[in-house]
Amino acid sequence: MFVLLITVKRKSFLTTAALLAVAGSRAEIRNRIAEIPAAADDEQYWSALRASLFPIENGRIFLNNGTMGITPYPVLASLQKGFEHAASKGAYPGHTEDLQKAIAELIGCDADEIAITKNVSEGINHACWGIPLSKGDEVLMTTHEHAGGCIAWLHRANLDGIVIRTFPLGKTAEETLANLKKAVTKKTKVIAIPHIPCTIGQILPVQEICDFAKSSNIITALDGAHPLGMIRFNVHEIGCDYYSGCLHKWALAPLGLGYFYIKKSMLNKTRCTHVAAYSSNEFNMANTPPTGGTLVENAHRFYYGTFCGPLFEAGLEALKLYKKIGPERIETRVRSLATYLQESLMALGDKIIMFTPTEAKSRGAQVAFRINNGNPKASSEFVTSLYSKKITLRYVGENNVDCIRVSTHYYNNREEIDTLVAEVKKAIG
Repeated sequence: MFVLLITVKRKSFLTTAALLAVAGSRAEIRNRIAEIPAAADDEQYWSALRASLFPIENGRIFLNNGTMGITPYPVLASLQKGFEHAASKGAYPGHTEDLQKAIAELIGCDADEIAITKNVSEGINHACWGIPLSKGDEVLMTTHEHAGGCIAWLHRANLDGIVIRTFPLGKTAEETLANLKKAVTKKTKVIAIPHIPCTIGQILPVQEICDFAKSSNIITALDGAHPLGMIRFNVHEIGCDYYSGCLHKWALAPLGLGYFYIKKSMLNKTRCTHVAAYSSNEFNMANTPPTGGTLVENAHRFYYGTFCGPLFEAGLEALKLYKKIGPERIETRVRSLATYLQESLMALGDKIIMFTPTEAKSRGAQVAFRINNGNPKASSEFVTSLYSKKITLRYVGENNVDCIRVSTHYYNNREEIDTLVAEVKKAIG
């Protein structure tokens, strides 16, 4: 496992330039082993991590971590090593539960409640098509859904006649919860919402929502695309029935790796629509008639067929790095950068319309806003214009939100945020 070569004292810290000079190259730094310091001056510490761990080209400001994170060198190395091993040794990947165990430890559940998926959408489809619903049953969602979070439900509505209802987000957790409760009817059978919407980065009061749902005999299915790697959470404490997440955003694993949590009590109440190897305990086509055994008694029934062993190993490496640096430290870092950005933008006045709540518990590491300078296309044009300046943001046009979303990770810094805010000042005139 890769760890960072740095010796840190608060009064004698090697700068990024000095560190690189001593090590000779980034490749050499990656190959040398020492402990990541337990304490360090904030900006210097994160600057050293960025220089040593990430292949971000000089001058690029990447603030679209909500779409994908930048994969660290040790994770990329693990991926390459895995593929080379398979190719050189003719080694088909064995089936282990190491990744499931690592995810379960981080999100507060048992490993047999986790199935590995390709992405969040796959997990959401497991829940959507697996929950028994009849024509006229209602599924409650927000007006801030991602395509991967809602299209399966919308398609099921077309096929099976279930009804999709929506509610608006509030400016506070209390207001959001009140809006949800108002939208619930006697026909509401499922609440299928994001933990953190992709649109404006608002952290929803999911534990309170799940408590309410449980008291009302309503099933809960959460879209967890963003939280893992950004904030700490525990699905058992939240109390949801299903949770679909991924590792390629804030957890910094390679693209194409997700997970699906299903509460044990829901396992045999949930139809399994796609099965293959690992889903069943046995099969024998030589029997007359052929026999297929029974589905395995855990979430692994939703995890089937040939899997990408090198990808799993790389994902595990990403989670090891996350734990090594420290989930609490990372959460504090990314949220503090978002707070700094939000406050800097709001100081620009009424030409900025802020979408992300200012309430601390409702704000994570994403800030969404609209440029209000009289040009109806100002926000989208602003995002497009910054590409040529090597500044990457996300324009949110879906659901008519029409805003700019900025996602901060620990390899970002205040200098980059100041650069962005300066560009915003130019745009608003």
